[in-house]
Amino acid sequence: MRTTIRTPLKPRRPDAAASGGKVTELVVRRRRLFTAHPGEARFTYPVMAALVPVATSRGGEVAYPGDPMCLYSALTLTIQRSVARLGAGLPEEPSLDDVCPDWGHCPDDDYRRTANGPRTTLIADSRTTDGHVFDPRIWDEVAQERFIAELRALQPKVLLLSAVSAAHRYALEMAELAKVHAPHCVVVLGGRHADETMKYRDADGTADFSWSSTVEVVRDGRAAQVVDFVVAGDGAPLLDLLLRALSLTVTPGFGPTDNAAVLDALALVADAEETLRGSGTIVGLCPGEAVVVPVRGERLGSAELPSPYEAFSIRARFGVFTEAGSHPLGSRTAHMMTLDSCPFKCTFCSESIQVSQRPTRFAVSETEHVAQRVRRLMDWGAEAVFFDDPVFWGGNWKAITEFCQDLLRQGTALPGGSRLEWGGQLTVDVVLNRAKADEVHAALELMRRSGCTYIYIGIESMAESVMAHVGKNLLRRNPEAWVGKVREALAIIRGHGIRVGSSVLFGLDGESRETIEETIEQIGRLIDDELLVMASPNILTYHPGTAITAAHGQDRLDYHSRKDNRPPYTYFEEAYPEVVSQLLTEDDIWYIHKSAAERWGTVRNSAAEPLTEAAR
Repeated sequence: MRTTIRTPLKPRRPDAAASGGKVTELVVRRRRLFTAHPGEARFTYPVMAALVPVATSRGGEVAYPGDPMCLYSALTLTIQRSVARLGAGLPEEPSLDDVCPDWGHCPDDDYRRTANGPRTTLIADSRTTDGHVFDPRIWDEVAQERFIAELRALQPKVLLLSAVSAAHRYALEMAELAKVHAPHCVVVLGGRHADETMKYRDADGTADFSWSSTVEVVRDGRAAQVVDFVVAGDGAPLLDLLLRALSLTVTPGFGPTDNAAVLDALALVADAEETLRGSGTIVGLCPGEAVVVPVRGERLGSAELPSPYEAFSIRARFGVFTEAGSHPLGSRTAHMMTLDSCPFKCTFCSESIQVSQRPTRFAVSETEHVAQRVRRLMDWGAEAVFFDDPVFWGGNWKAITEFCQDLLRQGTALPGGSRLEWGGQLTVDVVLNRAKADEVHAALELMRRSGCTYIYIGIESMAESVMAHVGKNLLRRNPEAWVGKVREALAIIRGHGIRVGSSVLFGLDGESRETIEETIEQIGRLIDDELLVMASPNILTYHPGTAITAAHGQDRLDYHSRKDNRPPYTYFEEAYPEVVSQLLTEDDIWYIHKSAAERWGTVRNSAAEPLTEAAR
């Protein structure tokens, strides 16, 4: 399979006038075809989206408390366009958006307040945007049967899959099932795995696909060509662009799709817009050819995008929030992000700015806008909110302070007398910003007053010899020993009445059985001293693009083979024998599993709290 790279799509292309004539010709011809075709008067085609799971077994311990925010966010603009088009009806004159994906209508407030937990209605029977997502969380026989039933009932023209790297193998299986049970279905794959494994370099106009990428897996025959398009970068605008191009080329009856024609239509749609939005890469997989279409439109800030929950109900419950008392599994919890990339440069993290290189964020001046969104989530039934930012507001204490003040002005009272709870993620060195110690203490107190009851911190290891290699303290502002800093930061947060949970990561550089034992014991002491209310043990898995992956020479990560996983790997999220740290033996992993359970007791949480990447 050869690779073809097309001219990047940019705003105000020189040949836009000629493209406009082609678009007019296409939309006029398409209007005639659909008008004449019986049963297609609504000019829509069926579509479904799916969050691809990362596990085939719960192993008795794996859980996913979060809504799939990465998927929700990517769908915002295409759903917004579809809902507006269906609400307004077919325009009098032929238009670019005559034909559109049928997402249904947005939920009303009554639906939003009552619909939570797993979806139970077939997508084919749902008329709401919320009902068009398949979200199984575990890929077992039951989930497979449900997925097949959805495909057969709906016969989607388009299936949109969101996958992290650990889910890629199951994404390929879901795509294969789609091709069998809905033969004319167009499969689009996006999510963090696509972001991590394919890059376009503007400097020399070349594309780079890692060995783990969907393109390379298909190219060398490790997987069948069951994926039609891969999208990396700014998900929402690029997915909207791709579906508009597909809608421009689709024919009545929704037979086979010519992927090459869709790729040609991308430029036509881009030129038809006054402003091209979004930056990233779309790859079309055609017979014998992978066609790369770089998109270099205007970047959108988070405030310019609709709230991910505009189209979806808040379905998650997070056991760390309980004040509402509404359910044994915890309060109904919405998830938000003010920043989707981490400003720090930890060697193992796929959320680092070094890997993503494309942060989408709310500006620090937009705290009132975020507070208003939180208030709206409360109106829709949220009893708690967790901010999934790698670092809350990027660790900017001024922004954190202003957000808390804005939230208090919006009001945090809930029906029944309780108040909104919320939490977020910070780092040890952000809390120990000694140059701003007074500001930090004042902000933490304001956080507590505005409803913050929980902070999540990545401790990673309590062995100094391990933490020396991690690169976690980007600014090097606190040179003290790591163990002392961890204890001090936790004590500061707890001193303001806020509970703390943590993640612990085994398998980093310098790890040995001795450092494993040291970390398990030191975390146990923090638990004994009531500085931690939850500790989650995790095993390092290699992500494409991270520094530790390169340093360990792991350039061929098997994220495509469909192999049954087994204990002890199933006790840890995203852990498969082929991709876990080469510094850990299987005996080490058994030891971590058993020793953490024994030493940490009920405070140990085996899932990677508070939210897995798969749910983002």
